[in-house]
Amino acid sequence: MLNVSKCYEVLGVVPGSSLKEIKTAYRRLALQYHPDKNSLEKDDERFKLITDAYRILKNHHKVEIKSHKKFADLYPEDAVSWYDQAEALFVKREYDEAIIYYDNATRLLPRYTNAWLKKGDCFSSLKRHEEALVCYDKVLQIDSESTNAWNLKGICLSDLGRYAEALESFDKALVINPRHAATWNLNGVCLFNIKKYDKALESFDKATSLDPSFANAWYNKGNILLKLGRKNEGDKCIQKAKKLRR
Repeated sequence: MLNVSKCYEVLGVVPGSSLKEIKTAYRRLALQYHPDKNSLEKDDERFKLITDAYRILKNHHKVEIKSHKKFADLYPEDAVSWYDQAEALFVKREYDEAIIYYDNATRLLPRYTNAWLKKGDCFSSLKRHEEALVCYDKVLQIDSESTNAWNLKGICLSDLGRYAEALESFDKALVINPRHAATWNLNGVCLFNIKKYDKALESFDKATSLDPSFANAWYNKGNILLKLGRKNEGDKCIQKAKKLRR
């Protein structure tokens, strides 16, 4: 009888692979060596070996789960199911309920960055900014190169009036991706809020040059130009924004 280590080898997966990965490998190999497609005796033997390896690993996973998990626990793969249910609630703006489902997803998969990000968005939508910041910082602990997390953290800090910290977050995002038009726009909004109009204009200029179809950036640029007394230029930018929004 095959041992567990040999089964992983037969299916071409590494020890500790998830049941989903094992199933995928089995299906690929089963299709390749199925007797209906291959009449060679060695292929028939190979198919039987693949089937036995899959059966053993599937049972091995069941035993592991039963011995390591309490009755009320869920399989890690269910984190995706919790996430999907949370997403459906998020779309309906049922943020309090969505948070519960995102919590379940991150409990099962603590490094599930998308769940942490969306949980943060829920808190932010509920104006619970400090709790949102905890979520965004969690993402950055897992992935310090997450442009989304730096941007969302910056927005949150800006909403709290902590503009210097917000600008630091946007700077971090721009170091990672200097061609991210949305970040330049967010940076400009933050600078506008602290009345650094010339610097804000530079940011909006950068945003519109990187993405000429970015209506919000054109609108923001127009408002800055009006603030600076450059009415004709400002009006043109605002008109351009309106056309792009149609």
